[in-house]
This record gives sequence, structure tokens and C-alpha cells, in this order.
Amino acid sequence: MRTVVLRLRRTGPIPYWYGVGVRKLGQGLLGDLCKSSNRNPLPLDGGGKGGGGLSILRHIHLCQTGSNKFENHPPPSPSPKGRGKLKPIQTFSEVLLGVFLAFLLSLQVFSQEAVSAPGGPGTEMEPQDNYEIQVFLTEEEALKRVFPEADEILTDRLLPSPEDKKALEDRLGRRLFEEGFLVYIGKKGDEVLGYAVITQEVGKFHPFDFIVAIKPNGKIKDLAVLVYRESRGGEVAKRRFLHQFIGKSLKNPLRINKDIINITGATMSVVCMCEGVKKVLAVVENFYISGNRGLSMAAPYSKPASTTDGSVTALPVSYADYPQELYKEARLIMGTYAEVSLYAPNKEVAAEAIKAALGEMERLDRLMSNYKPDSELSRVNRGAGKGTIDCDEELLQVIEKSLYYSRLTQGAFDIAVEPLLNLWGFYDGKVSVPSQAEVQSVLPAVSYKNIIVQRPTSGTRGGISFSNPSTRLDLGAIGKGYAVDRAVEVLKGKGIEAACVNLGGNIYALGNPPGKGFWKIGVQHPREKDRLMGHLELKDRAVATSGDYERFFTVNGKRYSHILDPRTGWPVEGMVSVTVVAPSATEADALSTSVFVLGEEKGRGLLEGTPKETSGLIAWESGGEINFKVTKGMEQSFKETTRRAQKDAKTPVLSLLE
Repeated sequence: MRTVVLRLRRTGPIPYWYGVGVRKLGQGLLGDLCKSSNRNPLPLDGGGKGGGGLSILRHIHLCQTGSNKFENHPPPSPSPKGRGKLKPIQTFSEVLLGVFLAFLLSLQVFSQEAVSAPGGPGTEMEPQDNYEIQVFLTEEEALKRVFPEADEILTDRLLPSPEDKKALEDRLGRRLFEEGFLVYIGKKGDEVLGYAVITQEVGKFHPFDFIVAIKPNGKIKDLAVLVYRESRGGEVAKRRFLHQFIGKSLKNPLRINKDIINITGATMSVVCMCEGVKKVLAVVENFYISGNRGLSMAAPYSKPASTTDGSVTALPVSYADYPQELYKEARLIMGTYAEVSLYAPNKEVAAEAIKAALGEMERLDRLMSNYKPDSELSRVNRGAGKGTIDCDEELLQVIEKSLYYSRLTQGAFDIAVEPLLNLWGFYDGKVSVPSQAEVQSVLPAVSYKNIIVQRPTSGTRGGISFSNPSTRLDLGAIGKGYAVDRAVEVLKGKGIEAACVNLGGNIYALGNPPGKGFWKIGVQHPREKDRLMGHLELKDRAVATSGDYERFFTVNGKRYSHILDPRTGWPVEGMVSVTVVAPSATEADALSTSVFVLGEEKGRGLLEGTPKETSGLIAWESGGEINFKVTKGMEQSFKETTRRAQKDAKTPVLSLLE
């Protein structure tokens, strides 16, 4: 049972019930009130025409509570124009009018309950006749309306990065569900007339489409409704309502009944239109007016294909909706070749994405290199043995991830291996075989257990210290994989959905090439440089290989690999190569090294004990012969082949096959 409480107050000495009657009740004001699902007081005068005759409706405030009751709320403050102090009901006529209105309201409440959803009383369902498509403008007509003086219209596919999208959401104070925006730029000669976006918001039940055009000064130039789908509230498409927005900017809060006059029966549509307008204002301000984005990637406007229901052509959600071409670029990063191959609609988009991805890997090289004396890792190595030293948060996360793999492998994976690599001469290229005594002298410093991490607290950075003053870190067994993962995230932020990032044989295959189901990655034979053992078919997966043929030296006929066992201090023997496929390049990089150090049996047990998305191809030498073992899961992606390796492959261990 619902309880209706009315508080009727008069606002002036004249009889305020004149004009209330059938005219306003027939417009469904009370019906709208009962259907309202928010707890905010809802003024019922629809904006306030009609003088004192509407004041009684202004001061009936109801809201629906969780207990399906309607509560009384205090009336809004009276307008300073022509209204006196509020007074309680004083006459018998006022009481009768109140009873009459309560009776009509109860009828409306009961009729609402009759269409309540199965979930219980008060759950509003959409009436069957509440869907009505009204097509006012096509996309082409809308652009002519907002840019009538333009002699050229360009389109720019804007895909904000996660950081840019968060900045938009913070500015608007709400979530954005769009992945991108198709921005129209009106031009006359070389002059930019404005920027427009066709957006969609949901009214009471259904979405409606409208275009908002913004001048270069950040003020609204024009707007128009293209498609409206509600059975009521179509007045929002009329010029007399839309004209209120023109000239407003982000400085205007667009408040209902203050900045924008409401429409009776269409409150939800008005509210959502205001939200959509503010969204477009923020997009144009953050990217174009601010100068953060130019027009270099804008393309001439082409007329969209018509739709069967009159709706606007759907906004492409990615560059994959455009014809794609393959673009590549390679650069020397982290002492090896970094190559980015991606599909993009044009060279401008590709160039921006590739530049950003390679730039991200270079940034991480400056952060994690122990060859660069000014890197963050070098600074930590110099100071952590003397006491706790503050550490960059991102570097701290990579170190903590490394410690996870050290614990997982009981020390077979260890980033504290730097003293050993230095002893063997792998840093300066003057490699030599140390004595057993020399190896034993540095082993106490080579242990992940020497690394003490201090997590950041509010207002302070995290820190690192070494319990052994000779401990030093080397992220070579995980840093490249992490850099690949970060580069892939950058590409995603640029809207790229099909790419292959390769950093020294650490590869991530993003999506799939157009018209194909996967990327093909060739796996080099460990002893025959120009032959492939086979290829991998990957989509949204990473792969990394560790092998004794990548970097090695020979003394007195004996082969010494650069992959050292941190537990013994000596190069790993017997293993030839390990290729690991995993969900991330960080994981593939760390696990390929771990399995190589653990050996065939324990390494295979490690891989088969990880989630099924992780698998491996292990090669080891026994009795002068090379043996191969494919773990569970790898058989689905690995295909044997007799193909020859690419002669121009920058990283022949793992290479992209055309």
C-alpha cells in the first residue's frame, strides 16, 4: 500500500488554484511525478508559466522511497518575483481542493501499479506504445545545419588514451562509455568554423541522437536532434528549446530550470541532453581548442550509408572499421632491435602510434637500464646497499614482480644476478672464465632474498635496500617483456587493434591482421641459423625465447652461454632453448629464463603447473643430439615447418612471418 502525503501552501493573497484544473492535470504532470525514480524534489509547474494558478502544483513534492512510499519534501524557495511568504492552508476551499488532488493522484498511483514490473510494486516498465521513432535530420542534413557556411567538412577519428579518457571523466564527474568520438570539423578556406560531434544519450526509456557544434572559442554554435525515439517529450527537438544552449560553454553549469528551462513530460530527456552537451564541450575543449590535437589526421567527409530505421550511422569503435595497411618501423633499444608492425588506415595514424610505442620502450630503457648511469635502476644500485633509497613506483612494481618469479622458482630466476654478469665480463664484452673461488666470492650478493622492498605510503615514495652491500640488480630477464607490454598498451590507447611488437625476441601479437585469424611468428632452429623449426599462430598472446645461441663464447672448445644459474654462478649446461607462450610478454620473458635455468624436467613441471594459457617448447642436448618437448597447450599454436628463416630478420630467434 502506498501512502501519499500532500503539503499545500499558498504563495500569495490571490486564489492560487485558478488555472490548475484539467489543463495541467491533462498534461500528465502528476503522472510524471509518480513515475519519477529519483529522490530529488520535482517542481510540477514545468517552468512556471501561468502565474499563481500554478503555484499549488509547485509545492506538491513527492519522491518514491525504497519502501514504495511517497514522502513529503519541503517546497523550493519561492521566486523573488511577486511571491509572498509561504503560509499554511487556511480555508475550507483549499482543503477541498487538496482532497480532490489527492483523489486524482491516488488514481494515477493505482494505474502505475497496474503496469509494474514482475520484480515488485513500483518497478516501472515501459509501456508497449512508448517507442516511436521520429527522424528529424540525417547526418548530412545535420552537418549542413550546424555548418551552413562551410565549404569543406573534415572528419577526425578521436580515440582518447586511457589517461585522456579519465581526465574527461574527472572533468564531467561521470563515466563515459564511448571508446571514441567521430569529430566533424567545419572549414571555410583555411578558417576553422567549429567542431561538431553527433552523440547519443538515453532518455526515459530510449536513446536519442543529436549533434552539438562548438565554435573555436569554446561556445556552442548550434545543435539539433537527429533521431528521437520516445513517445513523449518530442519538444526537445524544437528550435525554441534548443536555442537555450547556443552561446553557452563549459563555464555554464547547464542546470535544469535555471540555465535550461525544463519541458513538462520530458525531464529525463532534458537532463540527458544537458549531460551530452557538456560531454561534447569537454571533448572539444580538451583536445582541439587546447591545441592538444591538430587536424593532421582528419580526412574529408564522406556521406554515410543510409540505415533502415532512420538512425544515425554507428560511430566506428576502432580503426579496424577502416581499410587497413601494414606499417613497420625498427629502432635500436635496450641494446637490441625493437620493431613495431601494425595495421592502420593511413601513414599518419601509423606514424603517431609507432612513435608513441617506440618512445615508451625508450622511456623504460632510461628507467631500467644498468648501462645508463643516470637511469633510475643505476641510482638504486648505487645507493640501496648503503640504506633504504626511494624508488620510482613503476620500477618498484617491476622489482616486486621479479621477486614473485624468484619465489616461484626458488631462486632459479633472480634479478640480483648483476655481480655474476659483471664477473664473467658480459657487460663490457671482455668475457672470460672466472675461477671457482671468484664465483664463490660473489655468490652471497647474488640472492633475491637480499632485496628489501618498502611499499609507498601516503605522501611518501616506496624504497629499496639491499641487506648485502654488494648486491646489484639486472632486469635483463624481465625488462624487455615489460617494455613490450607497455608498448602494446600505448598502441591500444592510440586505437590500434592489430599489431606485433618485437623487442629482441620478446613479442606480443595484438589482435589479428585483417582477413586473418592470427599472427605467424617464426621460431628459429637453435643450431641452424637459416632454418625455422616451425611457427606459432598467436592472437593476443606473447612469446619469448631464451637460448644458448643468443650470446655465448667458446673457450678450449667449450661453449659458455650468457644465461647463468644464479644459484651456482655458472652458465647453464645441457639446455639449448626455451620458447614460452603466455598472456603477457612480462610473464613469457621471465618464464623462458626460469625454465632454461631449471632444466627440461623441472622447467616442464613449472610450465604445466601454470594456467593453461601458458605453454612452452623446450630444446635440450643429450648425447650429442638435440631433443624437443612441447608442453600441453603449445600444440595448438605451434606448427612445424621446413621454411627458411628470413635473411633480413632483425631478431631471427623469433621473427614475424609475412
